[in-house]
Amino acid sequence: MKMRTLLAGIVAAATMLGGMAAVATSAQAADVTITVNNSQSGHTYTPYKFANLEVDANDPSKVEVTTADGWSDAVKTAAGLDDAGNATPANKKLYASNPAAYVATFNAAQLRGFAHNLLATGKTVDGTATSGTDGKSASIPVSGEGWYLVTDSFTKDGKPTTGVNAIVATTINGHTGDFKVVGDAVTGQGNIQALGQFNAKNENAPQPPTKEVKLGNVDVNGKSASVGDTLSFTINVPVPANAAGYDEYPFTITDTASKGLKMPSTSEYKITDAAKKDITRLFTITPNGDAANGTTTTFTVTDPKNTPQYAGQTLVVTYNATVTEDAINAGSVDNSATISTNNGASGNGTTKVYNYGFSLTKKDKDGDTLKGAVFQLYDESGKRSISSTVSTDGNGKAAWSGLAAGTYTVKETKAPAGYSQQFLPKFKVTITQNQNDPAKATVTIEEGDTFGLATESNGDITVLNVKNASQLPLTGAAGTAMFTVVALLVAAAGVTLAVKSRQRVH
Repeated sequence: MKMRTLLAGIVAAATMLGGMAAVATSAQAADVTITVNNSQSGHTYTPYKFANLEVDANDPSKVEVTTADGWSDAVKTAAGLDDAGNATPANKKLYASNPAAYVATFNAAQLRGFAHNLLATGKTVDGTATSGTDGKSASIPVSGEGWYLVTDSFTKDGKPTTGVNAIVATTINGHTGDFKVVGDAVTGQGNIQALGQFNAKNENAPQPPTKEVKLGNVDVNGKSASVGDTLSFTINVPVPANAAGYDEYPFTITDTASKGLKMPSTSEYKITDAAKKDITRLFTITPNGDAANGTTTTFTVTDPKNTPQYAGQTLVVTYNATVTEDAINAGSVDNSATISTNNGASGNGTTKVYNYGFSLTKKDKDGDTLKGAVFQLYDESGKRSISSTVSTDGNGKAAWSGLAAGTYTVKETKAPAGYSQQFLPKFKVTITQNQNDPAKATVTIEEGDTFGLATESNGDITVLNVKNASQLPLTGAAGTAMFTVVALLVAAAGVTLAVKSRQRVH
């Protein structure tokens, strides 16, 4: 049997899958190409024609299939028609001279197996091998109309790799719209409905998501925030375009937060589609961990049949998380997100938000450290207190941590026993993020408080206590301030004496 006449409907069934959709172009046979939708960068698509297809001149509803020269043995082996194959003895005999006609009778599952088994070893390329580009169509020039094996080769882990084959039919005598195509969703071809295209079967890993983090309306990724701040996170999640070709497409987003972030309850997450419609209900949200150790949260499409409708869209996950004291030792809170599909896991989309601290040393005029001085930290205005009071320890140290870069006001509220409660310093400290190494910051103060008791050198802050006005520094503004204070004290004493004198006269 040299030729097999087929109904067009059978051709559609036979060529609907597998990386194996029926494919054509509107060009005539002299200028035929195969279009690969959603081609992948780093992949090379190479065409080999194993059969000829021709519309029956007497009945255009029928197609004639003949095996291409040199392909008979390879097609027999792949189709199970050889001596060791699983075809029935009757079919082995019937299709011995034209095994491609037997393949044209296959259902989707059989054709998937045939595509997997068909080898191009020792065969000549019938067209031009073409490189892909992620997310874009690639056009493969072929030597003429027919039924093609298209191989997909790429490098994985440094080694040459061959992916899943495609079985592809081109135009038939230039016809493009006369034959119905039903794509095989099992192999990602479910959205193929007409001649002229097939979807790349072998995908690269999904494109990584991107992450954003804000404090209010300010982008703080790579910047800083304080313990107690509530940060707003956004994950932009691209859904692979070729998900449209599948009936079911598993899809999971994994969000990993370092220790120091108190994550929200599951009901506080929100997921929206490209039209900003809330689709949170389509996901199962599963948290694991806590702020003290770090939290991993997964967002899994509950029913994979829901994924294809979002193919090519960017989904958006939003939530708020609070910085806790667990972030202090680490110096930052880190957050990353990945996407997992049936083609593997993506790279990470990440954010990092730092926090800093500073300390001071309390001394007397002789340079001895003082214990028991009490300080309160305020915002730059000096009106809003930050955390509780801090007392100097046995080494005269007082410290603050978990702070964002910025300017703060430090007030001593109580001097150590035996020291003046009247001459208490108040000064501003500025924390500046190092632009070359954002994990580090520099600490500076203003010239000092009114009394000149606070000084800074290379980030080391020293604050003095005095027992009386005579021990105040006598330089610059501090000296002027001291004389002003003394003058006021003298004036106050004078007023007191005058009042007492008048009391005696009366």
